[in-house]
Amino acid sequence: MIADLIVETGASIALLSEATTATMDVAAELARRGYDFTAVSSHDTGILTVFPIEDSADLQWMVKARLNIDGKRLTVYSSHLEFRWYAANLPRGYGPGVPAPDEFAEYNFDKMPGGPVTDPAVIHRVNAASGRPDVISAFLADAKTEIGQGASVIMGGDLNEPSVLDWTPATAHMFDHNGVVLPWESTRRLHQAGFIDAYRSMYPDPATHPGLTWPSDNAEVDVAELAWAPEADERDRVDFVFATGAALRLTSVGLVGPRGSIVRGTRQQEITQDNFAASPPRWCSDHKGILAVYVLAD
Repeated sequence: MIADLIVETGASIALLSEATTATMDVAAELARRGYDFTAVSSHDTGILTVFPIEDSADLQWMVKARLNIDGKRLTVYSSHLEFRWYAANLPRGYGPGVPAPDEFAEYNFDKMPGGPVTDPAVIHRVNAASGRPDVISAFLADAKTEIGQGASVIMGGDLNEPSVLDWTPATAHMFDHNGVVLPWESTRRLHQAGFIDAYRSMYPDPATHPGLTWPSDNAEVDVAELAWAPEADERDRVDFVFATGAALRLTSVGLVGPRGSIVRGTRQQEITQDNFAASPPRWCSDHKGILAVYVLAD
C-alpha cells in the first residue's frame, strides 16, 4: 500500500515512521514496478527518495539523509519520537503510559478514576519526562551544522506530541482539551529555531483546519485496536513536516489518508475544512500522513 501511495501522489521523498523493515521492502517493490528510489533506514524510521543520497546517519529517534538535487543540498530527517509519557492524554482523563515509579504509572494508558488532569504545569512535567523536547534540541543542533554547510532542511514524522500552534484558546474546548491551553515544548523549540510547520503555515486556524492525524480510521482494522482512549475525543495532530531554508518554498500541503477518525471509540467522518491531498480506498496505518510540495530554488 505504501508503494501505491508513493506512486499515486508522485512523492519524490517519503519519510516513514514505525517502518522497521518496511522501508527496504517498499524500495524493492517500487524497483519491481520500474521506479528508482534509494532508501536508508534505522530500526524504526526510513527515507525513500528519487534523488541521489550523498550520505546518511542515524540520530536518536531519527534517520537523516543528505540529498543532492541538481547540485543543491537538501538534508531530510525522518522521525518517530517516544510514544510513552503521552501527556495529551491527561486532559482527556487517561493515563499517559509511563513506567513506575513515575507519576501516573498505575494507570498505564487507561482511564483515570480521578478524571482529567488540566494543570498545565503537571502536563508539561510529564511531557518533558518523555525526552521528546531533548530529542528535538539534539536534532536542531545537528540541523544547524547542515544549514551552516549550505543545506536546506526538512524534518517530518510522528512526534507523538501535539503542536504549540494547536492547543490555543480557539481550541480550548474542542477535542476534549477541557480548557487547557498549552505551549507544547517540542514544537515550541522547532518554531523558536525558525522551522516552519508546513500544514499550519498554510492553514493557520486550528479550529477550522485542525489537521488531525491521529487516531485515523482504518476500515481494515477493528476500532478497538485504533482507539487508545475509547471514552474520549483523543484526536490530535501529532504528525508533521517542518522545513527551513531560504531556498525552500512551500507550494501546497494536505493530509493523506481516510477522511474518518476515531472519536470516543467509534468511527466518525471529519467535518472540518481540512485539505486532503489524497484519500486512497485502502489505508496502512492508524495515523494520517502529510503531503507537502516544495520548490527548491537556486
